[in-house]
Amino acid sequence: AGTETDPALNLAFDYLSYLGTDKMSAEEIAEKMYQLACSFNLRAGSLATGINVSGLSENLETAMDIVEELVYNAVGDEQILGNLKSDMLKSRNDAKLSQSRCFNALQRYVMYGPEYIRKTTLTDEQIKAITSEELLSKIRDLVSHRHEVLYYGPASEEEVAAIISNHHKVAEDLKPLEKKYPVLRKTDANKVYLAQYDAKQIYYLQYSNRGERLDLEAEPMLTMYNEYFGGGMNAIVFQEMREARGLAYSANARLYNPSHKDDSYMYFAFIATQNDKMKTAIQAFDDIINRMPESENAFAVAKEALTTRLRTERTTGRDILQKYTSDRDLGITEPREKKLYETIPSLTLKDVKATQEEWIKDRIYAYGILGDIKDLDTDYLKTLGPVEILDSKDIFGY
Repeated sequence: AGTETDPALNLAFDYLSYLGTDKMSAEEIAEKMYQLACSFNLRAGSLATGINVSGLSENLETAMDIVEELVYNAVGDEQILGNLKSDMLKSRNDAKLSQSRCFNALQRYVMYGPEYIRKTTLTDEQIKAITSEELLSKIRDLVSHRHEVLYYGPASEEEVAAIISNHHKVAEDLKPLEKKYPVLRKTDANKVYLAQYDAKQIYYLQYSNRGERLDLEAEPMLTMYNEYFGGGMNAIVFQEMREARGLAYSANARLYNPSHKDDSYMYFAFIATQNDKMKTAIQAFDDIINRMPESENAFAVAKEALTTRLRTERTTGRDILQKYTSDRDLGITEPREKKLYETIPSLTLKDVKATQEEWIKDRIYAYGILGDIKDLDTDYLKTLGPVEILDSKDIFGY
């Protein structure tokens, strides 16, 4: 089901994985699935939610019956739920002590905004108050909506249709599913978001979204730009920021493709550096992003790496289904890799420069900085745009 995720659904799925039914305990389910050489997992993501069963093909029907029975007839356990709540609350508090997790929260805030954080995050009070029946009802309600069944394995189409018909329980009239995806914020004006973290180094990002939709004609040039500028240790960003100038422990930058047809391109750049190098590092980053260094040697390395990857990569196994659904969400009906492979050999460094001039140069940015504010040059940050100081509750939502 592709829809904006209910913030309680991850807790519901986690809870379900510890439960049994009136026919089989959780331990018996685990033992039986092991004997069948099968497993199941449940995931609730921002773009899709799913229940997956995998393992030996000849045991698929039995495994499906076990999972279906659990989904519809799980028996709640208040002690398990209490332990999960305690673990979840502790994990959330621990997250605020981790620089990487604080930065991930800041990144989400910058890219999606406070309203998205509020809608997709449970408060501590909501976690404490939620009941076993509420969580199990959310799972049963989920499977009462329209959904897709994806299969990868040796069975024929007719055999799979029979398996689904006989072992997948669905209501006669499934509820319609409204597809709603997270919406990236457009950057209409420069803005700085500053969050406190007691450390000797900052994590810094700059994010830009002009609202441009997928452009298949431009994709080969954009792919080549990403490979040349931010593709890896031989790319311009890494060589300039870390190797040549010694201004960052880590640095990367790239233009990210839309993930569905209503999504847009977004430019994202990242630096990890010392507090006292912040201003110099940001200025140097701005310089190479807007006045991209040109190196025929670096371009040749990038072009060869990209060509080799396109030539050797294969979409196999269950990834075929993932590729199909992601392309469909983008409205793509032809293999994108074919056009890339045919176009990349003819591209030149001048093409990359022209792409940078059109797509990257002089963008408007939202900046996010996580660091020890007392050690940072806040007067300089004000030259980038208005500064908003966020606390941990702002960025985490709790």
